[in-house]
Formats: sequence, C-alpha cells, structure tokens
Amino acid sequence: MKVDFSNKIVGGFNYELIRGLSTQHADAAEFGECMETMDRIKDNDFESWTAEWTKTADYTADYARSQLKNGDRISAGKAFTRASNYYRMSVFYTVHTDPRHRNLWEKSKETFYGMIDLMEYPIERVDIPFEDAVLPGYFVSSGMESRPTLIALGGFDSTMEEVYCWIGSAARNYGWNCLIFEGPGQWGALMNNPGLTFRPDYEKPVAAAVDYLISRNDIDKEKIAIIGYSMGGYLCVRGAIDPRVKACIPNTLVVDCGASAKAGMKGLLKNDAFMDKSFNLMMKINGPARWSFHHSSWTLGINSAHEWVAAYEKFTLLGYEELLKGKSMLFMFSEDDIVDAAAPSPEIVTSLLDYIGSLDCRRFTRLFTRREGASSHCQMGGLTYAQATIFGWLDHVFYGKPLETNGDSEMKKMFISLFERYGGKGTGEKAEKLTEKIAFVN
Repeated sequence: MKVDFSNKIVGGFNYELIRGLSTQHADAAEFGECMETMDRIKDNDFESWTAEWTKTADYTADYARSQLKNGDRISAGKAFTRASNYYRMSVFYTVHTDPRHRNLWEKSKETFYGMIDLMEYPIERVDIPFEDAVLPGYFVSSGMESRPTLIALGGFDSTMEEVYCWIGSAARNYGWNCLIFEGPGQWGALMNNPGLTFRPDYEKPVAAAVDYLISRNDIDKEKIAIIGYSMGGYLCVRGAIDPRVKACIPNTLVVDCGASAKAGMKGLLKNDAFMDKSFNLMMKINGPARWSFHHSSWTLGINSAHEWVAAYEKFTLLGYEELLKGKSMLFMFSEDDIVDAAAPSPEIVTSLLDYIGSLDCRRFTRLFTRREGASSHCQMGGLTYAQATIFGWLDHVFYGKPLETNGDSEMKKMFISLFERYGGKGTGEKAEKLTEKIAFVN
C-alpha cells in the first residue's frame, strides 16, 4: 500500500505504522524493515497486514537467534526487541477467536523476554495479586536506591511491551523506576485470566499495583506517580484516586467513555436493532470501526454495537473530583487529539475543559504540535518530546526542580485556538479562562 503519513486515524494502517515506527528510539523498529513490509500490504486488508508483519517478525526473530549464536549479544538484543514489536503489530487486527491471536501475542512476549535476557540491567517480570486473578507486569529499576516510581498503563489495545518502549525504556535514563502492568481488559491480564474484561473502577487494580510497590524495599514509597496512554488517560485518573499516588498524567484525558461512545454512534441511536444493523454495514467499509468492535468484543465481552455503548456507561470520571484534591496533574494533548475528539461531537471537546476546570489541584498542560512531529494521538512520531516533558514535570513536582513554563507563548494561543475551532459555542472563551488557572510546560 502507499503510505500516507498525514493520515492519522487511530486504528487505520497509516497510524499503526507510525505507532510502530515511533519505538525506534527503544531499538524496536527499523525504518527500512517497516517500509518494505508496508509495500507488500494491501490497504484495508487485515489478512494481508497480519501475514506480512508476521513474515517480517519471523525473519527478524530468526536473525536475532542467529546473531546470538554467533556471540553478538548487542545486535541480537536489538533484533529481539524489533521482533517483539513486529509480532505485536501482526496480531493487532486478528480477532480473538483466531488461533493466531494468542500465538502471535505469545511470540511478541517470547522475543521481548529474549531481549530482557541480554540486557545489562535486566527488567523484572512481576506478578501482582488482584482479587482472584494475577496481573502481569514489568519493573524497570532506576539502578539506584530509594528512587521515585512511575506506574505506566496502556489503554484499549496496547501491550505492556509496547508501553515499555514508550516510557519504560526512558525512565532509567531519567533516574526513575517504572512499573508497567496490565489490568482488566488489557492483553496479558485477559489472556492469563479469561473473562477479566475492562471495568470502570480502575482504582482497584491500581491499588493492587501500589500494594506491590509498597512491598519493595528499594523505592521511595512517598514518591509514586501514574501515567496512562489513550484510554489509559481515563484508567490512570481513576487510579490516582488512591491517596498513595501523588501525581497523575492522563495522556490523553478521557472524561466520560459512555458519552464518547454515544457520540461516536451519532445518527445510529434510534433503537438497538437499527444501531446494530447500521454498524454492521459500516464495518464492511470502515477498517478502524471493524477493528475496534472486534477488539471490544474480547476486551469488553460484548457481541453487538448497542452492547458496546451500554458497556461504557459506567466509565466516567465525573463524581470523583473531590478525591483528586491536592494532587498534581499534567494533562497532555496532541493537536490531532483535539481534532479527533471533536469528530463525533464538539461537546466532547468542551467537556475536557469543564472537567479540568472543576478540579481543585495543581494543574499543568502540554500541547504537542505538528511542528514537533508529535501531533498524533499520544505523541506517536515524537515520543522523545513527550518523555522530556514527562520526566521534567515529575522532577519539578517531587523535587522542586525548575520547570520551564510558557505563560503567553504560542502554545497557549494554539491551545485556545484549537478548542475554539473544534469545540462548541463559547469553548474558546472557556479555554482562555482555563489558561489563567493552569501552567503550560515545555
């Protein structure tokens, strides 16, 4: 297929390529391998995507094993990392009833383990007891005693191996520990605990993760923060309800999943039968919609479009604002996130401002731009900009290190302009008033 880097629709082939390529800084992708693979793929053909990325992953994994046999541990480790990412990409569009769904996911983990075994500073594989289940995780140590820890959560479809590439691999360089784990509805947790689907009260699995951290003797137990990517922007805020979590970074903010789901089904809400029939027709021509529903059928345990909307009804941050009082929060936005939020409904954009404005806590924000190449959802294409902001802000919050802010910068003006353009009536004015209450950071 012909790659179009300007097409950043989440769940589409172009965005998923950008997402995979974004992990180059963590040795998880090579531009040539990725582009050659895309050249063999038929656009909007899920089977073609799975087959070609599997071929690339198999080749790279074989190369890693060959290099290891020859005694080259460095190139073997890097190749195992790439193979893990390519297997993750290959399984992305498979349905959970397809045998390849588990097989390719397992290969992604196995090759990631191959990388871990060759690291100078190995990553710990951890098990976190949670109710009647066990949640999988990785603990990335800073290599120093009594250091702060960032808990990192993926979202609707990310794996913890991918989250390692987004933030875990950088944490050690910034002097931070990082605990990456998968909770209900996420890949490893659901694979290992069938039926453990997404749930709205993510403060409970996060509490289990914090319990695990508190049991360790090598961390600063008073300095725990959390970040969540994509849908993880909702999950991490619910997690931050735990009083032991002192700082929270939603990347990006999702206030009410139920409202977003209904907005995404606008025009189809006439009745359940109409919604189901109409959405089934839509999936035949809309790849991202088809993928999203198929993945939801596994992670939410639903079988129809109307069940999909109903499943998200209780996923809301509204009503929990008081429990976040006094915390520090960094709201990360990318240019395209604001545009994407407005696609189903301008009211969704406005609700982001209303929610941030309602909080009684230290509020900061960062807008990532096209100029930086970081405007895609969750800064895919510009992750090092995001990492610099994240750890600079965390060091400010926990250690009082100076933080570069932009009181009247272009970023602030762009923030107001984007919300004014894509929000409902009066949103620009709301955005301008909010900028007087929050600090913009680089």
